[in-house]
Amino acid sequence: MKKLVLIIAAAFCLGATAVQAQDPQKKDTTAVSPSQNYRQDMTVVKSSEIPATLRTTLQDAQYKGWETGTFYTNKAKDTYVVEIKDATTNKTKMYRFDASGKPLRDN
Repeated sequence: MKKLVLIIAAAFCLGATAVQAQDPQKKDTTAVSPSQNYRQDMTVVKSSEIPATLRTTLQDAQYKGWETGTFYTNKAKDTYVVEIKDATTNKTKMYRFDASGKPLRDN
Protein backbone atom coordinates (compact mmCIF):
# COMPACT_ATOMS: atom_id res chain seq x y z
CA MET A 1 0.00 0.00 0.00
CA LYS A 2 2.87 2.39 0.78
CA LYS A 3 4.40 1.69 -2.61
CA LEU A 4 1.14 2.53 -4.35
CA VAL A 5 0.87 5.85 -2.48
CA LEU A 6 4.49 6.70 -3.35
CA ILE A 7 3.94 5.85 -7.02
CA ILE A 8 0.82 8.00 -7.19
CA ALA A 9 2.60 10.90 -5.43
CA ALA A 10 5.58 10.65 -7.79
CA ALA A 11 3.31 10.56 -10.85
CA PHE A 12 1.44 13.62 -9.59
CA CYS A 13 4.71 15.54 -9.06
CA LEU A 14 6.01 14.63 -12.51
CA GLY A 15 2.71 15.62 -14.12
CA ALA A 16 2.67 18.97 -12.34
CA THR A 17 6.25 19.63 -13.42
CA ALA A 18 5.45 18.83 -17.06
CA VAL A 19 2.46 21.18 -17.03
CA GLN A 20 4.51 23.98 -15.45
CA ALA A 21 7.25 23.57 -18.07
CA GLN A 22 4.70 24.25 -20.82
CA ASP A 23 3.16 27.34 -19.23
CA PRO A 24 2.58 29.78 -22.14
CA GLN A 25 2.41 32.77 -19.79
CA LYS A 26 6.13 32.59 -19.15
CA LYS A 27 6.92 33.67 -22.73
CA ASP A 28 7.22 37.27 -23.87
CA THR A 29 4.01 38.62 -25.29
CA THR A 30 3.79 39.81 -28.86
CA ALA A 31 1.38 42.02 -30.71
CA VAL A 32 0.62 39.24 -33.17
CA SER A 33 1.04 35.53 -32.72
CA PRO A 34 4.14 34.74 -34.71
CA SER A 35 5.24 31.30 -35.71
CA GLN A 36 8.57 30.34 -34.22
CA ASN A 37 10.26 31.10 -37.53
CA TYR A 38 8.79 34.51 -38.24
CA ARG A 39 12.29 35.93 -38.77
CA GLN A 40 13.45 33.05 -40.93
CA ASP A 41 15.10 34.32 -44.12
CA MET A 42 15.03 37.89 -42.78
CA THR A 43 17.94 40.22 -42.21
CA VAL A 44 18.41 43.07 -39.75
CA VAL A 45 18.11 46.55 -41.22
CA LYS A 46 18.70 50.00 -39.77
CA SER A 47 15.66 52.12 -38.99
CA SER A 48 16.94 54.62 -41.55
CA GLU A 49 16.50 51.94 -44.25
CA ILE A 50 12.77 51.37 -43.72
CA PRO A 51 10.31 52.96 -46.18
CA ALA A 52 8.84 56.38 -45.40
CA THR A 53 5.32 54.92 -45.52
CA LEU A 54 6.24 52.49 -42.73
CA ARG A 55 7.76 55.34 -40.71
CA THR A 56 4.44 57.17 -40.97
CA THR A 57 2.55 54.12 -39.69
CA LEU A 58 4.97 53.74 -36.78
CA GLN A 59 4.10 57.25 -35.55
CA ASP A 60 0.91 55.76 -34.05
CA ALA A 61 0.95 55.61 -30.22
CA GLN A 62 0.69 51.81 -30.16
CA TYR A 63 4.19 51.59 -31.67
CA LYS A 64 5.77 53.73 -28.96
CA GLY A 65 9.50 53.04 -28.76
CA TRP A 66 9.87 51.95 -32.39
CA GLU A 67 12.84 54.27 -32.80
CA THR A 68 14.96 51.94 -30.66
CA GLY A 69 13.38 48.75 -31.99
CA THR A 70 15.04 46.07 -34.07
CA PHE A 71 13.98 45.94 -37.72
CA TYR A 72 14.06 42.97 -40.08
CA THR A 73 13.15 42.61 -43.74
CA ASN A 74 12.94 39.74 -46.18
CA LYS A 75 15.04 39.50 -49.35
CA ALA A 76 12.29 41.01 -51.51
CA LYS A 77 11.94 43.92 -49.04
CA ASP A 78 8.17 43.57 -49.17
CA THR A 79 7.72 42.51 -45.54
CA TYR A 80 9.13 44.20 -42.46
CA VAL A 81 9.18 43.12 -38.83
CA VAL A 82 9.85 45.42 -35.89
CA GLU A 83 10.52 44.19 -32.37
CA ILE A 84 9.92 46.79 -29.68
CA LYS A 85 11.06 46.13 -26.13
CA ASP A 86 8.99 47.79 -23.42
CA ALA A 87 11.43 49.09 -20.80
CA THR A 88 8.85 49.07 -18.00
CA THR A 89 7.59 45.50 -18.46
CA ASN A 90 10.74 44.08 -20.10
CA LYS A 91 8.55 42.37 -22.71
CA THR A 92 9.07 42.43 -26.44
CA LYS A 93 6.27 43.10 -28.91
CA MET A 94 6.55 42.13 -32.54
CA TYR A 95 4.75 43.81 -35.43
CA ARG A 96 4.72 42.85 -39.13
CA PHE A 97 4.14 45.28 -42.00
CA ASP A 98 4.15 45.26 -45.77
CA ALA A 99 6.37 47.72 -47.67
CA SER A 100 3.59 50.32 -47.76
CA GLY A 101 3.35 50.34 -43.95
CA LYS A 102 0.13 48.32 -43.71
CA PRO A 103 0.10 46.05 -40.61
CA LEU A 104 0.04 42.32 -41.38
CA ARG A 105 -1.62 39.68 -39.23
CA ASP A 106 -0.63 36.04 -39.06
CA ASN A 107 -3.30 33.58 -40.05
